[in-house]
Amino acid sequence: MFQTKITSQGTISIPAALRKKYNLQPGETVTITDNGQIGIVKNMDFATLRAQNAKYIKREPFIHKGGDGMTAYVFEKYAKK
Repeated sequence: MFQTKITSQGTISIPAALRKKYNLQPGETVTITDNGQIGIVKNMDFATLRAQNAKYIKREPFIHKGGDGMTAYVFEKYAKK
């Protein structure tokens, strides 16, 4: 368990041990959740998220040069192969 104080401006510091454990770097953003308890979640960029989720699918994720997200999905599903 870690403890930290809230400043008069409402900011908190994440203890060094947790920053090191979760590889939190200066300038990165985190999300604070409120589900009856406060939680802090490290945000990820899409490339990292895709790489982590790739182990759950049988093929590599498809990324179309014309865009990402919905464009890639539509291109992959409906493009002539």
